[in-house]
Amino acid sequence: MVRLIFIIVALLLLIGAAIGGLYFFGVDPLAKLGLTAPIVHKEEPPPPPPPPSYVDFGVLIIPVIQDHEVKKQAEMIVRLEVEPKNKEIVAKSLPRLQNAYLEDMIGFLSLSLRDDQQLDVPAIRHRLQVVGEKTLGPGYLKDVIIENAALK
Repeated sequence: MVRLIFIIVALLLLIGAAIGGLYFFGVDPLAKLGLTAPIVHKEEPPPPPPPPSYVDFGVLIIPVIQDHEVKKQAEMIVRLEVEPKNKEIVAKSLPRLQNAYLEDMIGFLSLSLRDDQQLDVPAIRHRLQVVGEKTLGPGYLKDVIIENAALK
């Protein structure tokens, strides 16, 4: 019985070595017998997304009104990230956006800023995004970028 197991193992090793040798020399013995696995075609990766498109809003200057007088002034450069197909629509709507942004920011900064407090840029960015979506409709603005925010 032990001899039979050794003979079977030796036979399997010999067959494996023969197949490996044929592969090494460029012959596919399994393909000649019709025992090949189906060729799997790799799916092409999706095309990269288009580069972001921006509409330059310009400088947004907001007076901070407290106790019925202008105490400070907030300045920031605003850029709007939009889909390339919506760029012209957003650019034509800039006067409406300027009015909405200025109206909202005057109320927000007048209530939220206190003495020796800096601008909360993430909160302002979020508010501008929400106001922009209310003004233009959902889906037009992807993001609002605020640069060089300063309180004077």
